[in-house]
Amino acid sequence: MKKALPVIPLLAAAVVAVGCAASSTSTSAAAPAGSASATPRASTLAAAPTPSATPTSAAGPGSAGSGAACRSAHLQVSLGGGAGAGMSQNHTGLQLRNTGSSACTLDGYPGVSWVAGTNGHQVGAAAVRQADPGGSAEGTVTLAPGALASAPLDIVDAAAFPPSQCKPVPVRGLRVYPPGEKAALFVFLPTQVGGYGECSGATPDSALTIGYLQAGVQPGSGGRS
Repeated sequence: MKKALPVIPLLAAAVVAVGCAASSTSTSAAAPAGSASATPRASTLAAAPTPSATPTSAAGPGSAGSGAACRSAHLQVSLGGGAGAGMSQNHTGLQLRNTGSSACTLDGYPGVSWVAGTNGHQVGAAAVRQADPGGSAEGTVTLAPGALASAPLDIVDAAAFPPSQCKPVPVRGLRVYPPGEKAALFVFLPTQVGGYGECSGATPDSALTIGYLQAGVQPGSGGRS
């Protein structure tokens, strides 16, 4: 459990999302044109995938196949929802919208990590997976065309860690792997002048924490549909 930390001013760009980087996203969270439903099943916890790849954006139209797993080529990623900025961290949501012409399904946890440099190399550890604090179970989410699912994402400021444990470096944004996918999506969230980077060394607590995907926008004061 993290100790209470003093509130650190956070920078904001296109979307209120801070932590280890000042905020700016590559996409907006427009109102979903469709519906989403979830079928609960037993929760499984495992480490998020950490393959290294140059981040790319995938938001083109197309058909994912009715009831088929959502593919990266037919998903659009953004940040939104959640309680917003708090004690040296930001509680937001990682959103995946179905841009295809057919319904598709998402099941489980996305993989998330900071990336930096022109080659998009990973910086710091991938997001640690966490169960729902309310005790609800992970499930399969069916997305109609235009609908979205989201997972709770907590981003801790690099400045919250002792300098001996964290050497902040500039970052470009977040690389995201939808469940079961090897093709990465990318959220533009660069370090700004006077803002925060990501820890280049090991820290006792994770700087990124991700929950499992659920239908709709994450609830909270920062929620947008």
